[in-house]
Amino acid sequence: MAPHYLIIRWSGMGDIVMTLPALAYLKEKQPDCRITYLTDTPFGSIPLMSGLVDRLAPVDRRGFAKASRFAGAVGGLCSIISQLRKDKPDIAFDLQGFGETAVLAALSGAPVRVGRIKKSGLRKWIYNRNIDADWGTEHRSLFFVKAIAQGLGVSPPLAPDSPRLEMPGLERVPGLVCLNMGASTESRRWSEKNFIALGQNLAKKGCTVRLLLGPQETHILAPVQAAAREFGWELAMPDNMEGLAKACGEASLMVSNDTGPGHLAAALGVPVVTLYSTGDPHNVGPLAPRTVWFRDQEDINRIAVGGVERACLDFLQE
Repeated sequence: MAPHYLIIRWSGMGDIVMTLPALAYLKEKQPDCRITYLTDTPFGSIPLMSGLVDRLAPVDRRGFAKASRFAGAVGGLCSIISQLRKDKPDIAFDLQGFGETAVLAALSGAPVRVGRIKKSGLRKWIYNRNIDADWGTEHRSLFFVKAIAQGLGVSPPLAPDSPRLEMPGLERVPGLVCLNMGASTESRRWSEKNFIALGQNLAKKGCTVRLLLGPQETHILAPVQAAAREFGWELAMPDNMEGLAKACGEASLMVSNDTGPGHLAAALGVPVVTLYSTGDPHNVGPLAPRTVWFRDQEDINRIAVGGVERACLDFLQE
């Protein structure tokens, strides 16, 4: 019977994209294996678009915090656990490393459970193979690949392949620059003022500008909408992962804060310019076909618009 492996990673978007090289490595080593991927419902399209996953196990994590969805979320998770115990994966790879995900690895019934113990008594009891890799310094994709290699008992590669996603019918728009203006925290967000100035400069050079905002970026919506109206730019606010992937993948270039859409664009083959504050590009940078980054650890808004513009023009002229 073909081996069956459970992958657990339920947040965040960029990290889920960075698990894809691990899935590809797993399929390379075990071409006939079956992979079940347990993740948060909104991110389920990412492993599915990779073409590497045989079954998705979507968990409504946010449902546990809402009274109207709590019963459904609990029922859905119980159904997933029941199905996993019937299928009984050979190895559970917990690539999240939370206490909850460790418990899910145990409940799956997998005899081999791989994860980061991190001085945790619970994890030490659950995991019987610790991930021997450096989460804080090695590139996240390499960390995930090493976890797979250690679970299989083989030597890992020196470097991971780049993640790859496929969207049938997706067409690149020449000269389209997508500006991803959101971030998980304000300290990691290059301001909308800088992005708008960059858009103006690029538009003068003949580029088409698409502004990208997520559902959590309502606090900057008004000035971004005003700029879109004034300069005739498109404002994209996708409400699902397929729409977000399309908005990113159509671009000829992505300029992004250190957040998930930059990784999504990279996996779709789009060159990426990334802006960092505290993040380390060697640890979490998008593995794009072409990429460059700017970083100011004290104040991300000290990154000069002119330097970012020159990097964009260099990519677009290649």
